[in-house]
Amino acid sequence: MIITAKPGTVTVIPATIQQTKPGQPYGKKLRVAAYCRVSSEKDEQLNSFEVQVNYYTEKITSNPEWKMAGIFADEGISGTSLKNRDQFKRMLRHCREGRIDLILVKSVSRFGRNTVDVMDTVRKLLKRNIGVKFEKENLDTREMSSEMMLAFHSAFSQSESESTRGNILWGQEKRRQNGIVTINPGMFGFCKDADGEIAIDEEQAAAIRMIYQAYLDGDSLTAIKHRLEAMGVKTASGRDNWNTAVIQNILSQEKYKGDALLQKTYKASLFDHRARVNNGEKPKYYVTGCLPAIVTPELYDRVQEEVARRKAKRATSEKVQNPLSGKYSGKYALSERLVCGKCGAPYRRATWAKKGKKKIVWRCGCRLDYGTQFCKDSPTLEENALHEAIMRGIAMQYIDKDADMEVLQANLGKALAPQPEGGIADVRTRLAELNQKKQELVMRCLEENDDGKYDLLLTNIVTEMRGLQERLGGLEKQEDTNKLTEARLAEINELLERFSQHGMAYDDTLVRKVVDAIHVQSAEEIEITFRDGRKICCALLQQK
Repeated sequence: MIITAKPGTVTVIPATIQQTKPGQPYGKKLRVAAYCRVSSEKDEQLNSFEVQVNYYTEKITSNPEWKMAGIFADEGISGTSLKNRDQFKRMLRHCREGRIDLILVKSVSRFGRNTVDVMDTVRKLLKRNIGVKFEKENLDTREMSSEMMLAFHSAFSQSESESTRGNILWGQEKRRQNGIVTINPGMFGFCKDADGEIAIDEEQAAAIRMIYQAYLDGDSLTAIKHRLEAMGVKTASGRDNWNTAVIQNILSQEKYKGDALLQKTYKASLFDHRARVNNGEKPKYYVTGCLPAIVTPELYDRVQEEVARRKAKRATSEKVQNPLSGKYSGKYALSERLVCGKCGAPYRRATWAKKGKKKIVWRCGCRLDYGTQFCKDSPTLEENALHEAIMRGIAMQYIDKDADMEVLQANLGKALAPQPEGGIADVRTRLAELNQKKQELVMRCLEENDDGKYDLLLTNIVTEMRGLQERLGGLEKQEDTNKLTEARLAEINELLERFSQHGMAYDDTLVRKVVDAIHVQSAEEIEITFRDGRKICCALLQQK
């Protein structure tokens, strides 16, 4: 128990040593630093940023009791996290090294919008006798007897940031719901026209169409990469070297067919700066026909089918619990196309050596890996006999020996793509005529000072022009498709010409273009499925 004595006479003994505030070394100039930050890269914000830097430079250097300890500035960085604020972290490192006594900052929100981070940082600095002065709030941590005011202002800044983010997210959600689509500046294939609208960069668009067609023709991502580099095509960032991941993204980008899928990613909270893949946590919005199309929807869909086919995992047998993951190879056309009719596994190319002689054969991948455990009856096929049967099947399907080359080309064209619908020139001529009539009627309205006299005629003309413009857009897209088809036909027809001149020599390029799959039925027969859906069975010649 504490016993209290009676009050007595009090004599004050004055202090003999001058006290200093935290962050103020006795008898020395105060080493003062300033921290500046703007949260966006907008011009007005960056101007404010420059003003802050100039202001604190002048403020510190003009005070005779202060010594400049540095200006630390982060541009276009969010204050909700310390992660990417390099200059802020550099300033704290200087504090730990004993090079700063006082930090000046415009406001609590400039220092940070996360209450926990602000309070934790201030406390750590005070332990090192380093003060922080917030000018807007008139708060100086060196003079505070309580943290309440700082905590209040910090919490207010955080709340303000959350409110702002909420408003931004609400606006973004409304734009998505209304089908308003924006693209990243510099997205490969697109540019801005004179009116600031999204337009097609024709040079880059040609490269995109080449990528799609090459992939559909069987080229691997690596082969397409080398092809782009050999052609001298620059990436979106202007680099000469392409990455296969970028090519894969181009092949899966729905914007190239004129559509857009919105909210593919999202951020969980204000303080979570990671973009998370939206697997159903948030609604998605699919907007159709919002962008100028670089490839046709048909070509895009065929490419997606090819992507799925290459990624597909084929079960080697119903008895196999873990299916084999088919690894795509673009080296040989028959890779991934030639499959076992017994177990469904892809055939693989192999070399047989017998009695000092080597020969190339194709064998079931399941049988190669597991023996006869899961696939007992799959035959081994000699490559030469297999090639001969395939080319004979192509010839039977596309080549009538009694037909001339023009008929052959027509048949092949029908198999590969729809025939063009003509009429583009007629539509453009009619549009020009209607535009001329519209201008004449407008001039009559002005001359006669009668707005209603020609209203019906003008309405009919405008309605017809809109319909024709829509039709013209469709015809122009079809024309682009036809041009691509014509190029493909030219390549294939060149190969087919060899049939009549040099016989049916096997050609990987031709097989890629016209064959979808080949099923090995037995040692004597294969079934060829062509890209147009037709099928044909071909006998394998007796192998020696």
